[in-house]
Amino acid sequence: MTPAENFNFINSYLSRMGPEIRANGGIIDKYIGDAIMALFPGHPEDAIASAVAMQRRLLEYNQHRAKSGYAPISVGIGVNTGKVMLGTVGEHERMDGSVIADAVNLCSRLETLTRVYGSYILTTGKTVKALTSRGRFTFRFVDRVRVRGRREIVLIFEVLDGEHQDQRELRLSYRAELARAQRMYFGRQFKESLEAF
Repeated sequence: MTPAENFNFINSYLSRMGPEIRANGGIIDKYIGDAIMALFPGHPEDAIASAVAMQRRLLEYNQHRAKSGYAPISVGIGVNTGKVMLGTVGEHERMDGSVIADAVNLCSRLETLTRVYGSYILTTGKTVKALTSRGRFTFRFVDRVRVRGRREIVLIFEVLDGEHQDQRELRLSYRAELARAQRMYFGRQFKESLEAF
């Protein structure tokens, strides 16, 4: 795309995503190119609901793009829970508000991992545990990983609610078999887990 086409595309995309964040109690902290960093001061459910709404809105946007002759796009969303420090960074001629915390860094890593796992929304076990209404969303355990910059293992879950219904049903259809294969893998039964996978 030309630079002008790129700006038009990014603004078209952001204009559809921003309202979904605000409708679920989120605050947009900053845009990083086509990425959005948002904070949800209420409950973790708000962040998950926003991610699901964004993915559903993206399905509609891709239908519009197809009618206009454009290729569909996909986005990965990371959701994490934790304390952050909100403040200003910069120097006397240029200041900017920002949040800094390990929770923010982990969330960024989750967003990157969506590409690795072919997931649309990834969250942590800590976030799932913090939900007051777990039955509201459909999760699938994906992996336990040690992300760059952290020592402890992080449990990673996929949120399936924002996916196209066919894709969601497919992933749910083999959730039990996937869990069995993962248990064997983590139990170091590599041959058996490979067959199950």
